[in-house]
Amino acid sequence: MSSPLLKTLIDRFEAAGFARVDVPILQPAEPFLDVMGEDLRQRMFLTLDAEGRELCLRPDFTIPTALLHLAGGEAGRAASYSYAGPVFRHGANGGEVTQVGVESFGRSDRLAAETEVLGLALEAAAALGLRAPQIRLGDRALVEAAVNAVEAPASLRRRIKREIAFGGTLDCLATKADGDAEHAGLFAALEAAGPEAARGVIEDVLSLAGITAVGGRTPAEIAERFIERSAARSAVVSPAQRQALKSFLAIDAPAPQASARIRELLGASAAADAFDQRIAAFSAAGLPVDAMRFSAGTGQGLDYYDGLVFELARPGGGEPLGGGGRYDGLLKALGAKQPAPAVGFALWLDRFEETAR
Repeated sequence: MSSPLLKTLIDRFEAAGFARVDVPILQPAEPFLDVMGEDLRQRMFLTLDAEGRELCLRPDFTIPTALLHLAGGEAGRAASYSYAGPVFRHGANGGEVTQVGVESFGRSDRLAAETEVLGLALEAAAALGLRAPQIRLGDRALVEAAVNAVEAPASLRRRIKREIAFGGTLDCLATKADGDAEHAGLFAALEAAGPEAARGVIEDVLSLAGITAVGGRTPAEIAERFIERSAARSAVVSPAQRQALKSFLAIDAPAPQASARIRELLGASAAADAFDQRIAAFSAAGLPVDAMRFSAGTGQGLDYYDGLVFELARPGGGEPLGGGGRYDGLLKALGAKQPAPAVGFALWLDRFEETAR
């Protein structure tokens, strides 16, 4: 991708109030391991420094930019940033690809912020040669509402949300789990001990074995997964609730028409109201809402998204060329005292180059 074009994009972002930032390529690994999704954890380039601290080549810009924002003052203050440069992930075009994008923190005018960010993403895509992309919308808040309506232990609901976020199935809802027969004794012991005692036992065992992380998961996370699987073994979701959730996840319709189906399945809810308000704001700003398609399963494979999610793709479909969304919980996950509004996007420039060929 030519430097002049990258400069043109960054100049446009800066003119819109998104200050250019540069963050180091070598980053502490812990923040990424804490908040990124399972897929991206497994694709990170990890190493150790002389003191044994785990480092990584930055796999994205959002987390380093969020950390820079936190280091600069009050987390909830309004500030917007832009960036361009390489990120590093196993299996991605030889391991190194160029991203360009923006992040906006602290804006209380949520709809205006989402509208501006999506508008900038579409403008940047047009500058890169994609003037009429396919626009896929999702909404983690709607998924949250649909899953929370299921009568099941909180641990099972968390497991369902992860399955949905990363393209899994809902087989964990069908029957009592029997795929862990070889660990039946362990699970029975965990259930008898109770969640808190079970968590302590697992963490102690891992510590005694000298295990500090497995696949990017900390001992606490590993313990939590065991406890969730243990609780899920004895939980059964009714066929009616299972079908209602599957029907919601099957929604795939033009965004302006999706609302009726959402309300049919979820009823009146704050998340449904917010969806309608978002589409109205996009339309009022002149964004191409008729080209937008809502799919309940659309997601970024990142744990930190918690509201709007969008993807831009070629008109014929295929893998996303870029995407973004809302992640109000990220700053708190990285150490802030309170959540703060946050929304942004990134485009993968190598994928645009493939489109141009």
